[in-house]
Amino acid sequence: MRTARPRPPVHGMRSFPTEFAGAFRDNIRKLLEEHCEKCDVAANGRSTWRTTVRDECTGALVPVYAVEECVNLSSSPFCDYCRCAGWGHHLVSRRRYHIIIPSFEEWDKPLPENFICWQTHLLHGLLHCNGFGHLLSIRGCSSGSCLRGHDLMDFWDHLCCSLCTRSVSVEDLSVNSLSLPLRLLYSLSHGQPWFARWGYNFSHGCYGITKSTYHDAIDSVSSLRVDSLLADLGDSLLAKDLRQIVTVYRKLSGEALGTIREFVSYLLGLRHKKNYPPLAFVPHSPSPSSRQRRQSVVSSRRKRCRDFDEVAESLQSRWPVRRLRYAAEIIADALREHGTLTRQEVRDAARQAIGDTGLIDFVVKSIGDTIVGGQAVRRTPHPRTRVLEFSLDDVDMSTHEHFDPVKPLTWPSKEEVGRDIDTLYQSAVNGCCQEARIILDCKHWAKHWELRDDTDDKLRFVVEWRPMPWEMANLRGTPLPGEVVVLEPHASMGDLLVTAERAMRDTYCIMERFRAQAVEGVYGDLWEPVMSGGAQSGATIGILGDGVDLESTLRYEGGDDMGTVDCWCGAREDDGERMVACDVCATWHHTRCVGMDDDKQTPSMFLCPRCGGSSFDSFDFDDGKWPLTLGWGEE
Repeated sequence: MRTARPRPPVHGMRSFPTEFAGAFRDNIRKLLEEHCEKCDVAANGRSTWRTTVRDECTGALVPVYAVEECVNLSSSPFCDYCRCAGWGHHLVSRRRYHIIIPSFEEWDKPLPENFICWQTHLLHGLLHCNGFGHLLSIRGCSSGSCLRGHDLMDFWDHLCCSLCTRSVSVEDLSVNSLSLPLRLLYSLSHGQPWFARWGYNFSHGCYGITKSTYHDAIDSVSSLRVDSLLADLGDSLLAKDLRQIVTVYRKLSGEALGTIREFVSYLLGLRHKKNYPPLAFVPHSPSPSSRQRRQSVVSSRRKRCRDFDEVAESLQSRWPVRRLRYAAEIIADALREHGTLTRQEVRDAARQAIGDTGLIDFVVKSIGDTIVGGQAVRRTPHPRTRVLEFSLDDVDMSTHEHFDPVKPLTWPSKEEVGRDIDTLYQSAVNGCCQEARIILDCKHWAKHWELRDDTDDKLRFVVEWRPMPWEMANLRGTPLPGEVVVLEPHASMGDLLVTAERAMRDTYCIMERFRAQAVEGVYGDLWEPVMSGGAQSGATIGILGDGVDLESTLRYEGGDDMGTVDCWCGAREDDGERMVACDVCATWHHTRCVGMDDDKQTPSMFLCPRCGGSSFDSFDFDDGKWPLTLGWGEE
């Protein structure tokens, strides 16, 4: 009598099985056979497996599907994600695996047939049997799930580590609840994207952007002082909104919040706080001390403060308000850094950033008892020397001309903080347009796992197929990634040759009849131990052989007809952005770089500048002036 196969146990999301010690192609099979149950086998070569994991934080039982897809029977055998990740030259893998956690509403339903097209999965990862893969989507609490994005990423990262995955790419298109790109917000607040917490690093930028250019752009925007940004924005409505935001949050936080990074980090933290701390206040005492009485007398003698912007607009000067404001902010920054300064010391500090001494003297004369950057600038004589001294003082709202005693300072709501983040975001984008565009154009990230060779006493090698000269004529010449093989400690050269041949055949479509004949880099007869041939575990070894089907259409993951990319921005590979090909030389160019809007169709005939095209006549490429379309809503 045939007994039913027992159901696999329910594991925790962070304690999923980790006893896999082989290559990825073997580990994924072991995972499916021992820890999942098969749901069905479709006619298109797909096999669906299912298991359940428990979220340790909430106790929720989460369904996880694994769909094994046979590439030979697939209607889409090539991988666009590999092409955009820079892996288009990889040979087509024979199998690929979709790891899926469906949307919360679909947990009690079977996985639909067209699951690949669905955009509602909480988690969707694609892993090729050679160990390279892609994180396609991840959606946390914003989708109505009880799982956070951090929980899903912890599970995905733990699973990839356990299976000995080699590399995983991700295209960061995530946005917050206000549809603002997180890759810009997190870069400004943390100096790196959200995925960097799990080891994902810069892979390549779109439009020819390099890693150094990307990091320079982050440093430039995040280190920009908010007061300087206000000066650059001038008298626009956005500047007025930002100025009010700066004043309020500096008062609430009790901190200077000088740079964009400090401000974005504070607002993001404030938005995610469950409970706001109580606002500091000075309680009324019926019997004040003598010191309090003196402070009260001094405060009553102080003049009422006005915003410096209002003072600057009312002054008759040959300098625009924007320059007056900038000079005042420089002076306020110097006072924050050094404390009380004399008039001459203020002039010396301001001259480090401003060369116009007349402007400095004019502002120094007008800045007393005004509010700059949320603090009052005081100009008082020294009690002994009678020399005028400048200092900063917290704004006493009772001496402010626009003080409304009916409306005290309160913590903003979550929605108000969100709107203020949007205002700060738009201000940073407008103030540093080019740098912000560079950050937004860097969306491709990848994580690489090194070969683990210290967990047991087995031998592990990366074997690479070394084509013969006549075979290279049918290949692109780009180095191919090797395959991981695992051997016993006393394996012979013959064992290495057989294992490498089996790995090649099992992994790639065009190597189904591959016959390994020789090894490069290791010496010895077939019966001799591998270790005596001069190879150390973890090394890369070349494999020679024949039987590779170079006439097959399933050669490269990016397809055989990838074309030549030679855009004016410097891009030499397809980065996933919209492109158009020249009808004469067949080279591809970004539509944005040739001045075509994304919402417009490409022309029926396009000639690049090298072939006599006139699309570039209005652009000066020699001066580095590129046609730039921001399109913030498109992200």
